[in-house]
Amino acid sequence: MRTAPADTVRPPAGRLAALRGDEGSVSTEIALTYVPLMVLAALAVVACLRLASADSDVNAAAAAAARQASLARTPAAAVAGGRDAAAATLQGRNMTCRPHSTSISTGGLVPDGVVSATVVCTVHLEDLFGLGLPGSVTLSGTSSQPVDRYIGSTP
Repeated sequence: MRTAPADTVRPPAGRLAALRGDEGSVSTEIALTYVPLMVLAALAVVACLRLASADSDVNAAAAAAARQASLARTPAAAVAGGRDAAAATLQGRNMTCRPHSTSISTGGLVPDGVVSATVVCTVHLEDLFGLGLPGSVTLSGTSSQPVDRYIGSTP
């Protein structure tokens, strides 16, 4: 039988048994700590992407409203057409944008003028993210379109 040299120190039997009980603790820490954190991080990324998509939808609605308003022959038709275009654009999107308001600045629809549209939308977070988050975010988008120089002229 071999004996350990005199200068070798061995831990007491109780400590050695306690150290053997730590096997697998890292995998438990990962399962209980890191996985839920990664899930929360993934949900945060999804929430940010959905909010960016909603902002893009509002800007697209403003662009459609300005384009439609720039094609009108009268200021009243420009305002009505711009509001209808913004509502139609927001209706086909995957977000709830209620209430929304559209303001059209026609500048009198003078030739070589500029028509601008602003869409302001309140997005409720529980509808947007699907996570039941409280609160809402107000998004706005503005777009301008030139008025045709021959608008209102008779051929």
